[in-house]
Amino acid sequence: SWNKRYREYSDKLKSGDIFEVALVLRDISILQKGKDLSFGEKRIMDTARSLLVKEISIAKKLEEDSVTKEIETLLA
Repeated sequence: SWNKRYREYSDKLKSGDIFEVALVLRDISILQKGKDLSFGEKRIMDTARSLLVKEISIAKKLEEDSVTKEIETLLA
């Protein structure tokens, strides 16, 4: 159910583990291909994407825009 997934996703985002954040983004991206996302799902996806972009841009010393484009390409 959505409530269970929401709690799991929230826990993964709060964990601070970038791999867990990436899994959340991947899972919701896959879900998005099959159905329209609810407001809560969109919010979780945006949060995961933002965290991932910030982490990668700092680690690789890249602009956030280029990292965002790269992630979007990978998820397409």
